[in-house]
Amino acid sequence: MITTGLKKFDEYLNGGIPKGKSLLFQIEPGMEETDIAFHIMKENAEKVNTIYVSSVSSPKNVYKKMEEFNLEIKEKKFAVVDGYSSLIGAPSEEKYVVEEPHDIGSYEDVIFHALEDMGGDTLIVFDSLSNIMDLCNERTALEGIERINNEISKIGAYILFNFIAWPYKEAVLYKIKRMFNAIIYARKEGSLPLMEIKRVDWNGKTAKFYFKIFKPDGLRIYIPKIIVTGSFKAGKTTFLKSISKKFFPVERLGATTGVEYGIVDYKGYRADVFGIPGREGFAPLLDKFAGSSMGVIIVLDSTDESSIRIAKNLVEKFRNVPHLIVANKQDAINAKSMEEIKRMLFPYNGEIVKASAINGVGTMEAFEILADKILEELNVN
Repeated sequence: MITTGLKKFDEYLNGGIPKGKSLLFQIEPGMEETDIAFHIMKENAEKVNTIYVSSVSSPKNVYKKMEEFNLEIKEKKFAVVDGYSSLIGAPSEEKYVVEEPHDIGSYEDVIFHALEDMGGDTLIVFDSLSNIMDLCNERTALEGIERINNEISKIGAYILFNFIAWPYKEAVLYKIKRMFNAIIYARKEGSLPLMEIKRVDWNGKTAKFYFKIFKPDGLRIYIPKIIVTGSFKAGKTTFLKSISKKFFPVERLGATTGVEYGIVDYKGYRADVFGIPGREGFAPLLDKFAGSSMGVIIVLDSTDESSIRIAKNLVEKFRNVPHLIVANKQDAINAKSMEEIKRMLFPYNGEIVKASAINGVGTMEAFEILADKILEELNVN
C-alpha cells in the first residue's frame, strides 16, 4: 500500500492506495491545481519505483516540475514514458518513447516494456488521460486504458490518472467512472479548490475537503480562516506563535494592538489563523470574523476567573461554528484545575484542551482537534 502523506486523506482511503488499484483524479477544466500526483510521487519515492507517462509536456518539463517539489528519485527507480516528443517531431533522450502517440497500442507496448524492466512494485502516473483520449480516439483509448488497468491489477502495481473533465458525452463519462477503483473530483467551490472523494472500492469512504498545492511542500488540506480569541492577556499571541510556521505579530509594549496572522502547517493541514485582540474596542471586528470563520479557538487564562467568564460568553457567540477552548497557563502555580474550569464553564460540554502556550504544551493538539472538527462539519453539510 502507498499513502498520500496526509493523515486525514489516508483515513478516507482506508489507509492509502492498495496494490493493483487504479485512481482517477477528475479535474474541473480551468483549475490550476493539477499537480496532485507529484505530491503522491514524492511521498512514495523511497517505497516504490515510478513511471511517469507524459503526453502533454516534454520530459524536460517533467523533471523541472519534480525540482519545484524537491522531488528526487534515484535513476534506477524512475522512468519517463515519453509520449510527447514524437508528437511534435522532436528527438527524445528517454529510454521509453511512444513512437506512435496517436495509437493507444503504442502506449501499451512501451508501458509494459517499462514495467518488465522495473517490476510490479511500481507507481504509474498518467499526466493526462483526456489528452490521450483526444489523440487516440475516445473509444479505442479507453479500451487500451482498461487493458493497462487490468494488467496493473494482476501484477500488483499502482496507477494514477489525471483527467481534465471536458464536456465529453455522458456515455463516455459513464464508462470512465466504471473503469477505476477510485474517483476523486477536484473542482472549485466559490474561490476555493475542493477535493471530493466520490468512490473508493476498497472500503474507503466518500468525503470532501478544501485543498491547495504548495511548492515545494506539496498537497495540503486547506482551512482558509481560523480565529483565535479570548480575554486580554490570556496568551493568544503566545498560542499563535506556538502553532505557526510563519507568524506576523501586531504588538506594542507587549500588548496586541491589531489583528495578528499566522500560517499553520501541521499533519497535512495548512491553515490561515487570525488572532483577534480581546479588548472591548475589537468586538465589532470579532462579530465580523465570526460570520466567515471556519473554526474558532477560545484561549482562557487558567489563573483568572474573569478570563474564564469571558470564555463562557464567547462560546455562546460561536455556538454555530466548530470551536474549542484552550485552558492556557496550566503551568502556573495558581492555575485552576481542569475540573474547576469545567465547573465554571458549565453547561459547556465541548472540547477543552489543557495547555501551556509559552512551553508549547497542548497547542498543536488543540489545532489538530479543531481542524478535524472543521473537516467533520464540512462533511456533514
